[in-house]
Amino acid sequence: MDLKDKNLSLQFYDYLSNIVGSEEVVKTRREIFTAKDIVGNSTHTTFISSGSRSEGIDLKGSDYDEMGLANYIRVFESLNDVQYYPCKLLSVMETNDTKPGFTKLKLVKKSDFNTGYTIKNFCEIVGEELYISSKRYREHGLSDNMVIHGPCRSLVGGEYDFAVCLRCQKWITPAQQWIHRSRTAWPDSMLVTAAVQYGVLFVPIGCKDSPNENLQWRISFSATEKLLIHSFSHTQLLCYALMKILLKDLIKPRHGDLLCSYFIKTIMFWLSEEIDPSAWKPENMISCVLDCITRLIYCVEYKTCLHYFISENNLFEDRFTDNERKSLLNTLRFIYESPWISVFETSTFQNYRFESVKSHGMVLSASELSSYRILDIMVVSKSMYSAVQRLTNVCSKKDICTCILSAYASNVLQSSNFCYMLAGNKSFYEQFKRSLCYFKISLRSLSISSWLLLASLFYKFKQFQYCLVIINYCLSRCTSDMIYASLTNSLAEQTVFKEIKHRYGLLNAMKYLIIYTVSFRTPFCLLPDELKPFIAKQRLSFPPVVFSYLLQFLCFYQLGDDRGKHNALHDLELTIRKRFFIFPNRANLRKVHKCLEIVRALL
Repeated sequence: MDLKDKNLSLQFYDYLSNIVGSEEVVKTRREIFTAKDIVGNSTHTTFISSGSRSEGIDLKGSDYDEMGLANYIRVFESLNDVQYYPCKLLSVMETNDTKPGFTKLKLVKKSDFNTGYTIKNFCEIVGEELYISSKRYREHGLSDNMVIHGPCRSLVGGEYDFAVCLRCQKWITPAQQWIHRSRTAWPDSMLVTAAVQYGVLFVPIGCKDSPNENLQWRISFSATEKLLIHSFSHTQLLCYALMKILLKDLIKPRHGDLLCSYFIKTIMFWLSEEIDPSAWKPENMISCVLDCITRLIYCVEYKTCLHYFISENNLFEDRFTDNERKSLLNTLRFIYESPWISVFETSTFQNYRFESVKSHGMVLSASELSSYRILDIMVVSKSMYSAVQRLTNVCSKKDICTCILSAYASNVLQSSNFCYMLAGNKSFYEQFKRSLCYFKISLRSLSISSWLLLASLFYKFKQFQYCLVIINYCLSRCTSDMIYASLTNSLAEQTVFKEIKHRYGLLNAMKYLIIYTVSFRTPFCLLPDELKPFIAKQRLSFPPVVFSYLLQFLCFYQLGDDRGKHNALHDLELTIRKRFFIFPNRANLRKVHKCLEIVRALL
């Protein structure tokens, strides 16, 4: 392979951009997650998107990680740094008997232990001192549908990880050398300053097999790491994405968890710091990728992968046996010596080629479509006015801002404030008018799911004819050429979305091309009473066509229309049999068959 063949590098750069996403697509993905965090933050909890998707990479199997920063606990490096805040729990780091990269967190005031029930659940008494237990903290309030995975609470399927965390608002001493060490030109002084001003995070997991593992917290630089990756050139990001593809598709199937994506990220940071930023350009794509593989081989060969911020912490210490290391090196050297065979052997590239053939030669390209699906789990914590103010400060694109506000308005509709509207009190009409205003906002981009929520509202008010009119409209819109929004939309679907968005604008593409699940949230004030048996968690969603026929049946049931009931039941059965806009996972299939049971019981 001629590493200096610029044309070959440019072709590979374009090819990989179609799979990972163009520079514009990556930027839009990041804006969506940034705006989501800003809108969802509250005085009690700050939400921080992390993981591949928030970095701008959205491949099959890419995770969505979220951190929830507890604002009522403040961490300081030492007692000399402590500043007293009313209504805050104060703690200090204690690293005298922990491995680099870990710390214990000790309560400053022992009297805090008696101020509330919650903190008693988190603390352990060691001698005369009180420590916040990482084990107790991460397991507290674990819901039935989640399991503990490392420091995170994870959905059983693994598609979402949530980690509660704490923060020290100052840069800590163990990472001071990162600020001043010699480097080429990356990261620049502005990035370093931003990192130092933010401080560090602590996630609830200790050093494995340590005697006090359950008391230890891992020092996390997630917020800074996201800033650094957002500063990558597109060539750097593509190299990073390709290394993650090789890890997921080639290395892990052969060697299990010997290597993880955090090691890839760490190696990318070190390499980026040492190489002149001007070298990371499309015409050098192939040589840049091989540089990354070479560095990984070196780190494995010498069992050395130093933590990027706390270099005393060797991430490869006791990581693998000699036999495991030799086997891993053989795989990595084969990848280096036969890069084309290795890259195109990955399932990611094979799936791309298969989809291209299946799409009859259409040039497929990734879009930001899947990132919009994450708005469905947005947290409502502010007034709409406050949300608008914050969005306009962080979101440069008006259409994206409108989409996020539409999703936010849909969530506000189901907040506890609107439950009082159903009680028929004096403020009924004022609340009703306000709810219609939120519906109008949500209809800007989430049309069918918002229309069905409005239909459900009319059903709750026993306005069955109005409800039926809306349902018929929604069913007329649910045609087979629409795209069901998910976290795993195919490249063909993403390409169609991208083309429609380019032709008609984002809002029209979202409104007339994309269809979402119908989601209800606690306290479920818009959910019909007949469907209350479905409630098992804080959130409940239905496939849109299934919910349409289900609600249609309930309307006919209330109106005493036997013919209408049987027609609705027939259409519901056909929808489920054909799996029309139904994700074919077990939970979904159980849910739609339970819908059938409820309907048949009412006949």
